[in-house]
Amino acid sequence: MRFFRLGVLALSVIRVLPAAQPAADDPFLFFRPSVVITPAERQHLDRGQVLVRVLPGQEREITVFCAAAFDRGGEALVQGVRRIEELKRGPYVLAIGRFSDPPRIGDLAGLALDEEDLQSIRNCRLSDCAVKLSGSEMEQLRRAAVPGTNAKNSLQDAFRSLVLERVSAYKARGHEGIPGYQDTRTPVDLKIEFSGIVRNSPYLIERMPQFAAYLEGYPRIQAPVPESFFYWSKEKIGRKPVISVTHVSIIRGENRADLPEVLVAGKQVFATHYMNGALALTAVVGGRDGAPRYLVYLNRSRVDMLGGFLGWIKRSIVEERLESETEKIFQALRDRLRGFGAGAK
Repeated sequence: MRFFRLGVLALSVIRVLPAAQPAADDPFLFFRPSVVITPAERQHLDRGQVLVRVLPGQEREITVFCAAAFDRGGEALVQGVRRIEELKRGPYVLAIGRFSDPPRIGDLAGLALDEEDLQSIRNCRLSDCAVKLSGSEMEQLRRAAVPGTNAKNSLQDAFRSLVLERVSAYKARGHEGIPGYQDTRTPVDLKIEFSGIVRNSPYLIERMPQFAAYLEGYPRIQAPVPESFFYWSKEKIGRKPVISVTHVSIIRGENRADLPEVLVAGKQVFATHYMNGALALTAVVGGRDGAPRYLVYLNRSRVDMLGGFLGWIKRSIVEERLESETEKIFQALRDRLRGFGAGAK
């Protein structure tokens, strides 16, 4: 996420870039000062190529920026996101489903843990678990895994119930309502993790302060009230399938040059591996007075494996290993969105 898998893709070495053009003429103005696009890069985009960058890492974050020319309006992005199961289909997405409102257990019928995760949960202990869970959740799942003819099915059912409980609790109280992870000796406070991500997103705080406050303070803060929904997914990331829950919010710009035509935020609520928090922003920018439009994706993810003495080595390995996948995935996203926006330029 997190709302596309690119949240864990890091992909090239960033360089310090000069201001390339007057800010008022920049379709990427919203993302300044974190991202500045040079004239050469604009030409690269206008030739139909994809631009991929990794922004300088902060703490345990991987921050990915992608952009490409887009010959559809913002409504194409809205239509595509509303049909998230179709939009995200692909070789890396093993299963996906959108939650009803209110969420119900039947929404999770297609969700199942892999055998490796089932075994890991049976062996989970507080501060020592291969799946991201709280201590009480570990105990809840271990009780369901009592040996017997239906032990595996009981554990799958208990996990689905746990996911539903987290979504329902988040809808009621936000991050304050759901437990942190206690899978290692250092507990993870999900509210603190996400607040750090927002703090490192100055473009969002400065240009959409109410929306930033909404994302961080949901559901206590409800202004503005965007269109939103929740979905779960099981995606192939690294060597492990990751099950996650994402809160999607869709907001339209206010016809200002410094705001996207449409902005979609995907906020990670839960993930079984790798990520302690994530915020994915997908936007359609430009298009004023007949100017070109661009599809943009920017994701900040807090990745647990990047900490420690050798964290910088792990970061380099992740970035190098996944670089080749990024352009292909983002291009597929753009092409799929073009289909949703056919006839709506």
